Amino acid sequence: DDPAAAPVAAPATSAAVPSTDETPAATTTSPEVTTSTEVPPPASTGAVVSTETIATVPDERVPGLDSTDDFCRGWSEFAGSFQALAFASATGSDGVAAARLEVVASGAVSEAVRLIADEFPEPIASEREAFVDDVIGPFARRAGRASDELRAAGLSSDQIDQLTDAWLSALADADADEPAIVVAVPDALARAVDAATVAFSTDVPLIVEDPSLVTDAAAPATLEYLAGNCPDQGILGGNDAVG
Repeated sequence: DDPAAAPVAAPATSAAVPSTDETPAATTTSPEVTTSTEVPPPASTGAVVSTETIATVPDERVPGLDSTDDFCRGWSEFAGSFQALAFASATGSDGVAAARLEVVASGAVSEAVRLIADEFPEPIASEREAFVDDVIGPFARRAGRASDELRAAGLSSDQIDQLTDAWLSALADADADEPAIVVAVPDALARAVDAATVAFSTDVPLIVEDPSLVTDAAAPATLEYLAGNCPDQGILGGNDAVG
């Protein structure tokens, strides 16, 4: 039987479409606080932008999570996680709740980056280091820190994998018309997740406040490859490059 689960919720946007000027109201829910607020576009979070134009909006919130192309699947997992977590950080009134979601998602983000690095396509191999280390690296390093706090709180690799599965399941099942993503954290892991969240949020700024995520790193061939070959076409909203 599946253990009882504690819900964690945060607003999120599609990783496949940029932010618009008209954003629906959203509700952010944590185990402690429920608030309702008008949602602004995400603040600068310094990941990846694309100049491609998408003709249609996909039905699913994060396309490509079931892709048979491992590189594309890794990108969908990374991009979808980034969008959900950045949006939660930008719109939630409870910073601890946003940090808790980031801690829960940390194993999924780290695994997505590993998959991207391991399966980087040969035609764009010259950009692998720049893309992995510099473009997505700052956010990947936040995930690594969050996973370290989970281990320090006593979770094993298998238990972090349980959180990874819970996060990806929530990302895949999220309704494209609903702003909130709800993650079921098993009760047996909740205390360790809470402890890791306190440690992480004490030492690491919110995504929208982290200057390391604003970067001038570029990998244009990789963005073009994503746009032309992957279901999630390489767009992350709310990014500024430092000149």
